[in-house]
Amino acid sequence: MTIFWFLLLLSPLVFFHELAHFLTAKAFNVKCEVFSLGFGPALFKKKWGETEYVISAIPLGGYVKMIGEDPTLDLAEAEKKRSLAWLPYWKKMLVVLAGPAINLIIPIFIFFFHFVGVDTVDPPHMGTVLPGMAADKSGIESGDLVLKVDGSSIDSFRQFRRIVQDSPGEKLNLLVRKPNGDNKSITLIPFSSVGRNAVGLMSRVGKAGVMLSGTIATVGIVDTSSQAYAKGIRTGDRIIGIKYKDKWRNIKFWSDYQGVLKKMEDQNFALSVVRPDTEVVQEIGLHLGKVHVFDMNAKQDLQGIEQGDLFVSSVSEAGVARRWGIKPGDRLYSVRSMKEEEPLSSCNPAKTAIGSMAQFETVMMQNQEKRLCVAWITPAEGGNCFHKAVFKQDKLSSVDTLGNRIYRHEFGLATWRKLDMPEEVDVPNSFVFGIRESFVHTWKSLEGMVVGIYYMITGELDSENVGSVVMIAQMAKVAADRGWFFFFQIMALISLNLGLLNLLPVPILDGGHALLFTIEAIARKPLSLKFRAIVSWIGLVLVLALMAYGFKNDLVRLFRDETDAPVRQVQKTTDSQSQKKLTPTLKERGVDKLECSQPPVQ
Repeated sequence: MTIFWFLLLLSPLVFFHELAHFLTAKAFNVKCEVFSLGFGPALFKKKWGETEYVISAIPLGGYVKMIGEDPTLDLAEAEKKRSLAWLPYWKKMLVVLAGPAINLIIPIFIFFFHFVGVDTVDPPHMGTVLPGMAADKSGIESGDLVLKVDGSSIDSFRQFRRIVQDSPGEKLNLLVRKPNGDNKSITLIPFSSVGRNAVGLMSRVGKAGVMLSGTIATVGIVDTSSQAYAKGIRTGDRIIGIKYKDKWRNIKFWSDYQGVLKKMEDQNFALSVVRPDTEVVQEIGLHLGKVHVFDMNAKQDLQGIEQGDLFVSSVSEAGVARRWGIKPGDRLYSVRSMKEEEPLSSCNPAKTAIGSMAQFETVMMQNQEKRLCVAWITPAEGGNCFHKAVFKQDKLSSVDTLGNRIYRHEFGLATWRKLDMPEEVDVPNSFVFGIRESFVHTWKSLEGMVVGIYYMITGELDSENVGSVVMIAQMAKVAADRGWFFFFQIMALISLNLGLLNLLPVPILDGGHALLFTIEAIARKPLSLKFRAIVSWIGLVLVLALMAYGFKNDLVRLFRDETDAPVRQVQKTTDSQSQKKLTPTLKERGVDKLECSQPPVQ
């Protein structure tokens, strides 16, 4: 079945590519002698008019043979005028670029037929606004709804996020609707950061610091002498409501909790929380919980409660966090990268704590291979039991379903951050939405592929990602197993790859022909047969070498076992060089827990 899905994926792309060359050439009265799908011996052929149509044995491409391609043949004057060489420069360019162009257009139609069927989308709703980030500084609040950006209407969170990512450091004029119904103009300047583009590669992007999902009102307490702790509230408790003046106020998100507190007078009330059980119910993979109600005399009884976003809920058995002494219940306080020449003694807790787990994760993602200075607090009386350590993240390698070696960096902990999504809203105009999203999605995918090629050339992306037809066949089979939606998505991406590949200025590819035609146009004379022969052989060698390299990578992938457990590359601190740069682990110190260190000097 793999061969069947491979042919079903690739054949239409090859057919339309060659058809574009063929129809454009015929439009300019160029005589086309052969139209072939595939290479090698003919399995089927039939002549209609002046063209022989062929299906060949090797389904890895196709070709259109035009009159005059064999320079050793003498042609009659009438036939010379029907050759590609006879055409003016701009017509030649249209003929050779028609094939890649259609490969770049096909995805637009594929994506259109997907997006035009979308009925609902996530609203441009500001669920969680991260403290200290661009949106927070601009005045955006949780619950705001973005109506317009620079005068253009916004109908989905995807559209808003895309604009922000494309605008690092640029001024964006927003019109937002507040929860009370009032409209307000806000100027947002997204921070310049590092994130993933449309094809998953790291690149420079804009970040506003907002999430569609709202942050569930989960509690964290670091001061065990606080009034909230004395009342019985504990880290991990989820606030579900406040009963005040005999009226129940439902609470779901942290912003709800803050909003209710602002409106309350300072008098007695009841706080209801759900406390998760310590054990996970294996059948459903979730914590069950019990409702606890706490009677409060005043708002002061809530003193000590923090958002649970940065409080550790669990640590992995072999992860960095456990090895350096971070435990469930601890609060992540600060994180920064360290220069290689910095001594360990320069690692100290920051004067100001980070505001959200998203900020912590951003620093970790931007410094995956660098030393990190991390500070955290263990709950204690006064809430000042600080710890600090210098370490690097573990690097884990594993194998995906195609046999690709993939890497990720891991810190080895989870926090009490819980998120929830708002209800979707109807698409205002499915046709307009489909057109816009199909063009944008195609462009973003193409942009990402260009960046990927650049990264391969510069060595920033592992060249092991280069594959041959074997990889395409694997992708076709995997996509088919997941359904038609994924199959056509892969078809669109392969089509973009084919279009982009054929535009490379390599002789024997369409981009190479375009380059030679351009040189002839500049020189105002045809290139010599000897020169054409040399560059054609060079181009053939380059293409064959690339195919051989991709095939070699495919063989390596085929013999990898995707069931192998991920391999963890642990940062060692036992050699003298590492000891100067990384803090010893608990095991290396011979202790089970850490002693408290001094809090940061304010």
